[in-house]
Amino acid sequence: MSAITVLIVEKLGNVKEQTIKNFDENELYKKAGYKTAEGFKCYAQWNIEELNGKPYSISVYGKTTGRANQENKYEFPPPIDNTLFFGNCIIVNKTDNSATSISADEWENVYEHLFGGFEDLGDEDDDEEDEDEDDDVPRTKNGYVKDGFVIDDDEVEEEEEDEEEEEEEDEDEDDDDEPRSKKSKVKAKKHIKKPVKKAVKAPAEPKVKAPKASKKNKVPDTVFNNLTAEDANYLDCTSELVEEEYV
Repeated sequence: MSAITVLIVEKLGNVKEQTIKNFDENELYKKAGYKTAEGFKCYAQWNIEELNGKPYSISVYGKTTGRANQENKYEFPPPIDNTLFFGNCIIVNKTDNSATSISADEWENVYEHLFGGFEDLGDEDDDEEDEDEDDDVPRTKNGYVKDGFVIDDDEVEEEEEDEEEEEEEDEDEDDDDEPRSKKSKVKAKKHIKKPVKKAVKAPAEPKVKAPKASKKNKVPDTVFNNLTAEDANYLDCTSELVEEEYV
């Protein structure tokens, strides 16, 4: 049998080509780096009638038991996308049940086909074109498109100033609409003189009547008590007193 090329899927997820001179399916575990064939077997097989003008029948060999930290990180297509492998795995292509070579590039095309294809990178160019179309659209100073949802800071400030001016105008109108009678009343109130408080007179002290002389203290009648007013004036000598001048 002529030499064929198989693919080694390392535990870190790298895929590399390896040529086998004498292919023997029972000896594949050695190419994977195992000492024994226990647990090493084929876990999946995909048959593709034609891809890029060529048929494929691909098989995956490996082990699902092993030591910790030896898990294979490669993500295989369904139905083994949730199968946890340990160590290295081997990918073999067959034609009419006979092993044939497969390259890493061919496996990449098969891999995409089995996953149903991946998103075309050309979509990113379309997105960039859409972004370029918005270059001519007016924007705010912060870079946002003025589409009615984003308001520029300057516009917000202008609106706030307009609102303040409207509020001031409303206040002035309210003052003008106030009846003049009220204003005149207010002014009149300012000129009203406060009433002067009159001094409150202290209550007069009650007059105390002198006690009447009792009969016991009655003054006896004497000659002096019987003098008339003329007699009293007769005895008054103040009219005869004259101020003398001194030389």
